[in-house]
Amino acid sequence: MRRGIYAILVLSLLISSVCYASMIQGRWAGNIEGHFDVTVNLKEENGKLSGTINSELGEAPLTGGKIVGNDISFKEMSYKGIAVSYVKGKLAGDKINLVVGFQGQDMKGTLVRVKK
Repeated sequence: MRRGIYAILVLSLLISSVCYASMIQGRWAGNIEGHFDVTVNLKEENGKLSGTINSELGEAPLTGGKIVGNDISFKEMSYKGIAVSYVKGKLAGDKINLVVGFQGQDMKGTLVRVKK
């Protein structure tokens, strides 16, 4: 009986991870701390995230990201002298709530899915 319940729980977790992963793909736009307008194009493959981010600084690649359930993360990155220690986010439907580590501070922002 316990094995059956455990198998059902693991299967449910895997299915929910796949559903969230497929929901993350696409174009997102928003603002970080009311100062930085960004557009992000995300791609997901087997729980790994990649894509590009566009801002007033230009376009930069996003690599090394991952999604687990509805949590997303990207490790340290740098572009044109701007260093970001981490990016963490939570997918909530057509919205991603973000925390970006920049110069020792947590900067919060929200991205919204861009509808075609």
